[in-house]
Amino acid sequence: MVSTQRWSDSDHLGRVSAQRFVDACSAIGYQCRQSTKHEDINYHIDYWVMRPDGQTSVDVKGNNYPHEIWVEFINVRGKDGWLFGHAEYIAFDIEAIGGLAMVSRTELLALCERLVVKEFVPKQQAYHKLYNREGRQDVISRLELIDIAPLKTFKILNYAHPRT
Repeated sequence: MVSTQRWSDSDHLGRVSAQRFVDACSAIGYQCRQSTKHEDINYHIDYWVMRPDGQTSVDVKGNNYPHEIWVEFINVRGKDGWLFGHAEYIAFDIEAIGGLAMVSRTELLALCERLVVKEFVPKQQAYHKLYNREGRQDVISRLELIDIAPLKTFKILNYAHPRT
């Protein structure tokens, strides 16, 4: 069971990542509109980003590390995970690189379908293999930044820095 403190910490980190994303978009002249609760829960879309050539849907993933990027095939409720959502892009907040690693969700899904071995293992062995957290219905796997960096759509959205 997840403690109240763990939920609180996770919620805080999620809010920090979301604000970093919004600020980084704003710094390059893009406006963001937060999705509705329905869009977030059912379609795995956190933000709609307005660009000069149209809008893009993005799912922001917080608290990632270059060696630890978790991808979700099945969510904690036993339904399709965010890899099968409707967001056009996934943005992984990775403080160690000073920004968000962005990639097309469909390109990431194709990569995961090629790389991830359909074998369940303990968390420590979940690199390119499946992992299921105790007491939950989710199915996740661990990738690294070096796995997603070669993707055609990969880009880094740098954190916005205050102007001096």
